[in-house]
Amino acid sequence: MAGDYTFCSQFVQKHLDDNFTLQKVYEEILKRSLYTIGELWEANKISVATEHLASSLVETIINEFYPLVITQEKTHKSVVLACIEKETHQIGIRMVNDIFELHGWQTHFLGANTPKNDILLYTQKVKPHLVALSLSLYSHLNQLEEIFVLGRFFKGK
Repeated sequence: MAGDYTFCSQFVQKHLDDNFTLQKVYEEILKRSLYTIGELWEANKISVATEHLASSLVETIINEFYPLVITQEKTHKSVVLACIEKETHQIGIRMVNDIFELHGWQTHFLGANTPKNDILLYTQKVKPHLVALSLSLYSHLNQLEEIFVLGRFFKGK
């Protein structure tokens, strides 16, 4: 929350050097950190600015380790990943994307705030084996349900 990128980057790198897998770093360090930040924000113990600073730092670290994610061994499986419309929190689904990529899946990461119709049209176009959608606010659950219902009318691979 102090925005010390160098410290945070070195901390994560040390764990990777100590035989943590990237998945373990995501799960035990970055995810836990983001949950704590979210809980502090929800309890009004930190400002939106501090939450954004911490989130930005986590995204920068994720980008730093992207070369570890890319694999030459590809499966024939594909996945479309996105945040539903009005959902701006994309770090979690980005980490999920990276794990799929690490395991050789062809990923289609659409990112934050993806309109419902665009998700459906893109998914119909690429016909993935799997669709992974993200939301962080309960109030967005109805949008997720709409996509699920509308998406049942076409078949992927």
